[in-house]
Amino acid sequence: MSRVQHGGNVLLLRTACITLIIGLILAWCLTFTKLVKIPFMVDLFQHPDKLLSAHLDFLMMTMLLFGFYASKITLPKYVQWSMAIGSLTNPGLFILAAIVGNDLSAFILLLVVVSFSLTTFGYGLGAIKLLRYSLK
Repeated sequence: MSRVQHGGNVLLLRTACITLIIGLILAWCLTFTKLVKIPFMVDLFQHPDKLLSAHLDFLMMTMLLFGFYASKITLPKYVQWSMAIGSLTNPGLFILAAIVGNDLSAFILLLVVVSFSLTTFGYGLGAIKLLRYSLK
């Protein structure tokens, strides 16, 4: 496929596929932690509520990325990269919280702020770009 067929947003499609795969893997992790109660998984994910948040957040990011990709409206690379990085790191931090709990170091809290900021920046500008396009 050419760039035109992707609307220049192939990065969003690729990231959506990755976030979907991670979300599916996390569904199995939840099953092994909460339902089957495999000791290794229970010990690894001591905060399964955060694991559930990660699973749902990865699936939400997947839907958002597929939606922006499906619009075929070309987004600037800095918007696409912000969306892609934020879509992986934002829910990824929930996985970290599922393992270590809420006792996060100052460095991790800095990562949280950077991740949330990137995600907000990317999706916010993407939404503005699509809204402006719809008003033409």
